[in-house]
Amino acid sequence: MRKNKILKIIDYYKNDGMTIVGLNDSQGVNTTSTIFKKGLLEYLASSLTNDELNPIVINSFSLLLNKTEHIDYFLKANLNLEEIKLLRIYSVVAALEKTFSGLHIPQFLGNIGYSYKLCAFPCKGDANVHLTTALKEAKKPIIIYSSGVNNYMREVGNNPFAICRDYRDKEIRPNFYYTLDKARDKKILKHVISGIDHNFCNLLSVNNKSNIFALGAYIPASLRKEEMKLFQDLIFEYNEELISLCKKYHITYIDTNKIGNKYNNSKINFHINTKGQIALAENILDALYDKIFVDSKEDIEFIGKFEISDCGIQGVIDDLLIDRECLYHNRKNLSGYSALRHEQIITENEKEIEVLQKVLKKKR
Repeated sequence: MRKNKILKIIDYYKNDGMTIVGLNDSQGVNTTSTIFKKGLLEYLASSLTNDELNPIVINSFSLLLNKTEHIDYFLKANLNLEEIKLLRIYSVVAALEKTFSGLHIPQFLGNIGYSYKLCAFPCKGDANVHLTTALKEAKKPIIIYSSGVNNYMREVGNNPFAICRDYRDKEIRPNFYYTLDKARDKKILKHVISGIDHNFCNLLSVNNKSNIFALGAYIPASLRKEEMKLFQDLIFEYNEELISLCKKYHITYIDTNKIGNKYNNSKINFHINTKGQIALAENILDALYDKIFVDSKEDIEFIGKFEISDCGIQGVIDDLLIDRECLYHNRKNLSGYSALRHEQIITENEKEIEVLQKVLKKKR
């Protein structure tokens, strides 16, 4: 049955071509031991490729530059595919360095991340494919959107990888209670959702015919314990807000809970495995078929203006430097653990800029 659906989708797109873009959360990155097997976007593209259709694929899923503001910066700068691929490689290295440092393993071992070149090394012609231009010129681009969760984790000061340790040591370390207080602040979720709202506005301003599929968040194994119920509720609340926002823009919401529960039982990795990536891609294929042939609703009449700077990597660096000035300014009013946590966010910003500068140097 799915084969017939895929053939109908291909037939629908074959005359105008197909553009598939992945933005930008690490949920779309295959981080398991089978890292070199097809991930979400690769499986999706290969399923929709035959003699009649060869999709343009721009994979901007990242282990580092994976916040909602990065999407806005990428779109404005109109990054090309060469820059995006190099960012993916250097982001894997930076993410491994951070992980190894936290585990007290020599940080230089993060260089094994350069083997990711096998998945993302730039090809001839990539410099001529630009993210925003490709979206603008496509008839009905397909956008797999997964962003916001990393913003949420940054705001509350934690992630599923560390939360169990913080809970265990809550009487001697401030981390858990800091996260608990932040998690109870309803303004934080509203701020995160506003970032997603801004992304949706910008994407539809670039091309209001875009078929956007927004991935919900799922509960990783490390948060499935009873004592973590508050954080489970946060994820459900996040998904409810995302569903509401998707309805506002006629965007298709993809429920990832069943896939997350089935294909991720790791306590140290909150990403689904390769089979989960494939299951997610198949869910999106079903949703795309329904969007075209079953629901057949008119796309939202969205009219917006989006300014493109065409500054490439340097433009993203400039935007992050502006963010850094704001972070420095906000740091002045903080003390105690709040100040320490803010310093960590500043360090994240500096690492992002460092990676972007490596890409800029590599291009030159």
